[in-house]
Amino acid sequence: MKPIKYADRITGIEKSELRQLFDKAPPDSINLGLGEIQFPTPKIITERAIDIIRQRNIRYTPNAGLPELQKAITNYYNIKLNKNVCVTTGAEEAIFVSLFSFINSGDEVLIANPTYIAYKTIIKMLGGVVVEFDLDSKSNFKLDRNDFTNRITSKTKVLLINNPSNPTGKCFSENEMDFMVSKCNENDILIIVDEIYRELYTDKKPITFLDKTGKIIVISGLSKSHCMSGWRVGWTVSNDPDLIKPIIISHQYICTCAPYISQEVAITALSSEGMKVQNKIRLELESNKKFVLKQFEQLLPSLPILNNTSSPYLFININIDEIMLVNELIKNGLIVMPGRIFGSNGKHWIRLNYATDKKKLAKGIHIIKKIL
Repeated sequence: MKPIKYADRITGIEKSELRQLFDKAPPDSINLGLGEIQFPTPKIITERAIDIIRQRNIRYTPNAGLPELQKAITNYYNIKLNKNVCVTTGAEEAIFVSLFSFINSGDEVLIANPTYIAYKTIIKMLGGVVVEFDLDSKSNFKLDRNDFTNRITSKTKVLLINNPSNPTGKCFSENEMDFMVSKCNENDILIIVDEIYRELYTDKKPITFLDKTGKIIVISGLSKSHCMSGWRVGWTVSNDPDLIKPIIISHQYICTCAPYISQEVAITALSSEGMKVQNKIRLELESNKKFVLKQFEQLLPSLPILNNTSSPYLFININIDEIMLVNELIKNGLIVMPGRIFGSNGKHWIRLNYATDKKKLAKGIHIIKKIL
């Protein structure tokens, strides 16, 4: 029998480079590459989940999510609830269903270089065309406004960005935000903003793009802010319910609804008590960041580290082939991410996640010192 032919949209798409690196590493490696907050899920979350299991029948919810959770999400953004939320199975599904709902084959999607690695693959799977604009590494990854403007064509349908940035940990300035929103409004471009790291600030809390005027969808969730990566709960939200309407339809046929238990505990996570716990997570990450920077200052004082304002990543300029370095580090039991997997402007940079215990961080930095 002949093998079944894969769908054209999946042909050539492989496991992500990030996961391929994990596969290479010895089982006992220190993983400072995974984009996960490796702290325990707060007790307020786990205890609430146990209560729900004991007290409730675990059933489907409305496609757009529990009304109480929708309300909690709009309260978080200080906007009115008006059929303008879709609760999703994590922020990753929110990204997928948002693009699925708006781009056709041949539509161009603007993304930053560098940016989160999944964006390119999802766009290609859906028949879209990836168009990258520069965040200039020579100017601390500021927006290249001329390049951004020049990348816009009559085929540009969507701007997809994350803020704060993965991998750099930097936020767009409000001036940069206004510039992009203005250009998109002039050219009738939908803006989709992934704000999954917004609560992990180390300076002041970033402005949400929902505060701007335009065709804007914001994506977020609780995987990073509340150490809930395995609970798979995220959302899309907009000031314009017409932008969420097709997303709810797409979401319905992809997964019906986000998990009931996760939605219930998300209500707790977004409560005043839940946000107090979240602030403790943020402060613990701040402490880790200070610890890691001190370690690098003592062991590798000349190593340039990007000054950023959010957790949990350091973006480090190593001025050598970072792929070779990462492979050598893996042989020595340490996983970090090579910058170029996030885009060509990440060449000669590595991304290090410090959201784990300090003993692992210290050991990992000593391995980097040994190899460099």
